[in-house]
Amino acid sequence: MQYYIHNLKSLSEIIKSNYWLQCLLNSYSLMFFSLNNVFAAIIILVTFFSPIVGLCGFLAVALINVSAYIIGFNRDEIKNGLYGFNALFLGLSLGYEYAFNATFIVLFITSILILLLLTVWLKGLFAIHNLPFLSFPFILSYWIVSLATSNFTNIQLDESHIYTINELAKSQSSSWYQIIHSLDNISLFPFALSFFKTLAGTFFQTSVLGGILIAFGMLYFSRIAFSLSVIGFYLAFLFYSIFGADVNDLNYNLLGSNFIFIAIAIGCFFLIPNTYSYISVIILVPILLLVLLSLGKVLSIFQLKAYSLSFSIVCTAFLFTLNQRWFHKYLHLATIQYFSAEKTIYKYLNSLQRFKNEHLYKLALPFSGEWNVSQGYNGKITHLGDWSKALDFVIVDSKSNTYKEPTNAREGFSRDNFYCYNKEILAPYDGYVYDIVNTVEENDVGDVDTEHNWGNTIVINHLNGLFSQISHIKKDSFGVFIGQYVTKGTYLATCGNSGRSPEPHIHFQLQTVPTVGAPTLEYPISYFIERNGTEKKLKISEIPSENSFISNVQVNQLLTVGFSFLPGQKIAFKNEASEALTNWEVFTDAYNRTYIYCKVSNSYAYFVNDGVMLYFTDFEGDKSSLLFHFYLAAYRQLLGYYDNMPVSDNVPLIHFNQKWIQFFQDFIAPFYLFTKANHTSTFTYVDNVYAPQKLIIKTEIEAKLINYTFKNIHFEMELKDHKLNRFTIHYKNKTESFINVS
Repeated sequence: MQYYIHNLKSLSEIIKSNYWLQCLLNSYSLMFFSLNNVFAAIIILVTFFSPIVGLCGFLAVALINVSAYIIGFNRDEIKNGLYGFNALFLGLSLGYEYAFNATFIVLFITSILILLLLTVWLKGLFAIHNLPFLSFPFILSYWIVSLATSNFTNIQLDESHIYTINELAKSQSSSWYQIIHSLDNISLFPFALSFFKTLAGTFFQTSVLGGILIAFGMLYFSRIAFSLSVIGFYLAFLFYSIFGADVNDLNYNLLGSNFIFIAIAIGCFFLIPNTYSYISVIILVPILLLVLLSLGKVLSIFQLKAYSLSFSIVCTAFLFTLNQRWFHKYLHLATIQYFSAEKTIYKYLNSLQRFKNEHLYKLALPFSGEWNVSQGYNGKITHLGDWSKALDFVIVDSKSNTYKEPTNAREGFSRDNFYCYNKEILAPYDGYVYDIVNTVEENDVGDVDTEHNWGNTIVINHLNGLFSQISHIKKDSFGVFIGQYVTKGTYLATCGNSGRSPEPHIHFQLQTVPTVGAPTLEYPISYFIERNGTEKKLKISEIPSENSFISNVQVNQLLTVGFSFLPGQKIAFKNEASEALTNWEVFTDAYNRTYIYCKVSNSYAYFVNDGVMLYFTDFEGDKSSLLFHFYLAAYRQLLGYYDNMPVSDNVPLIHFNQKWIQFFQDFIAPFYLFTKANHTSTFTYVDNVYAPQKLIIKTEIEAKLINYTFKNIHFEMELKDHKLNRFTIHYKNKTESFINVS
C-alpha cells in the first residue's frame, strides 16, 4: 500500500511541476471554483463523452493559455486557469452547436482570440471595483460568434441536436455510446435525475453517468461545495415547481447550472462559509430565477442563449453590494483564496481566534518589573463614565502593602516610602511625544490636587489616530521632549504623586485625540505575564484585570537569536539516523509575508516574529515534510524563558483530522466544529536561568473528537550555540532527530 501511495504522491508532484499541464487542469476545475487535479481529470473525461465537443474544449483552453503566455500576461494567473475556464465554456459551446469543417476551424481560432481580448478588458474593468469577471467574457464572445455566423453559409449547425431520433439510431450501435448512456434510464427521484443531468449539461453532455461522475468529483474536492450545489439546485427545482415553470428546462442550456454556480460562489467561495452565507444563497435563488427567465425572454428575440449570464449578473451585483458596506458583521469576504471551502473555513476560524486583534498596535506595559493593577477598567474610584477604560498601576509587597514602614519614628512617612515612587516609566509603543505637562508640584501622601486633576502628564502620538496618556508623573523627571520620536521601551520619566493622586501610582489610558484628559479607549496589551501566587500565565492581546499582578515578557537572547529567521538565511538539518540533509531558505513575498521554503517538498511555512513571539500563520505543501513538523512544533513560541509556564494555541483542523472524521466534519464546519486541535509549548530544561547557553522546549499537538484524542504528536527543540541546534519528533512510538548543520 505504501508503494502505491508513494507512486501517487510522485505523480501528483510531477503534475504540479508541469506548468502547461497545470494550466490545462486548472482551467477545467476552475469552472466549479476549484483547482483540484482529480476533479479536473474527471471533468476532462466527461467532456470527451462527445469527442468533438471535448476536443473543442481542450483546444480552446490550450490556445488561449498559449496566446496569453506569448503576449506576456501574468504567468500565475494563466496557471490558475483565469483565462482558460471561459475558453473551455466557449470551446464546448462551439463544438456542440456547429458542424466541424475547415471553415469552422478559422471561426474557432478567431473566437478564442476575441475571447482573450474580452477577458483582458473585462478583467481590468471589474478589478476597478474589486469584482470577479466570472463568465461574462464567454457570454459576450458567444453572442458575437452566434450573431455573426447567421451570415455565413459555410458555417453549419450540428444537426444531431435537432434530429435527435436519427442521431440516436446511428449511435446505439456504438459500444462507447452504450457505456456513457448506460445510466440514462436509471430509476431515480426526479430531483436527483435532474441534478445529474444538469451537471452533465454544464459541459454540454446528456449522459446521466457524466453527471454522477461530476457529482462524485465535486464531493471529493469539497463537501461544502457539494452540499451547497445540492441546496442551490434543490431550491431552483422547488421554486420552478412553485411558480409552475417546467423543471425539465433546468437540464438545458446551462439554466440549472446557474443555480449551482451561485450556491458555490456565494455560499463558500467569495464568502467565508457560515450560516449567513447559506441564508444568502436561499435569498438569491428566487432572485436569480426571475433574472434568468426574464433574460431568456429578451434574448430569444435575437435567437441568443443566456447560458450562465444570469449567475454572473446576480453574483456580481451581490458582491458589489457587499463591497459598499461600512460594517462587515455577518457576511465576510474571503481575503485569501485557497480554492477550497474547507481550507477557507478552517483557516478563517483559526485566524479569528488567534489574530482577532492582529490589526491593533502591539502595546507593552509602561514599566519594567512586576506591578499590581490597583484600579482597572470601570473602577469604582475614578475610572468612571468617559474615563472608565483606564488602568492604575502600583507596586505591592508580600503583605499587599504599597509602601514600606519607616524603620524609626524620626524617619517619618513620605512619598519615598512607596515602592513605585520614582520608578521608571517606559514608552508603551513607538510614536512621537505630542505633549508634556511638567508644572504640577508633588503631593504629600494623602493629599490630592483636584485643580490639576491629571498632574504631570505625557501624551504620545502613535499615529493613525491612537494616543496614549500617562499621568501623575514626578515633576522634572522627564527624559524626553515634545516632538521627539520614541520607540517601545524608551525611558520617559518616573512615577510620581502629582495631581489627583493621594499616593504614588501610574495612570495609563489610550485615546483617539491628543487632549490631556480626553475620553478613554478600550485597547488590549499585546503580551504580558499574569502571576497568581507562584503560577504564571501568558496573556495575549488582553486587558489586565483589576488586582492582578502583571509584568512585560522578558525576552531571552538565546531564544531571540535561535528563532531569528531572517530573509536570505539558509538552514540545513541532518537526520541523525540516515544522515539525509533537508535544506530550507527564508524568503519574503510581495505582500511582505516572511516564510520558510523547502524546495524538495515544495512547502511553505509563513511566520511572524514580533520580537516577543514567533508564531506561524499558515502552511501550504507536503504534510509529511520536516518543515510541516517544524511548523507544528514552533507554532507559537514565546521568546522569553518562563519555567513550566505552558503556552497554548489552536491549530487549523485541516492539518489533522482523519479522513473519515474530516469527511463528516466538513459538511457542518460552517455551523459547528466537533473536532479541535491544540498546540502546547513548555520549557523543560535550562542550564542557567539568568544566562542560558542551552534550552530545551517540549511541544505537543493534540487533536480531539469531542473528548477523544485521536492524534498526539510530541516535539523537542534544543537551542544551543546561539541557534536551534536539534529538532526531535516523537510520533507513534517512533522518534526522529535532526541536527542543525547550517
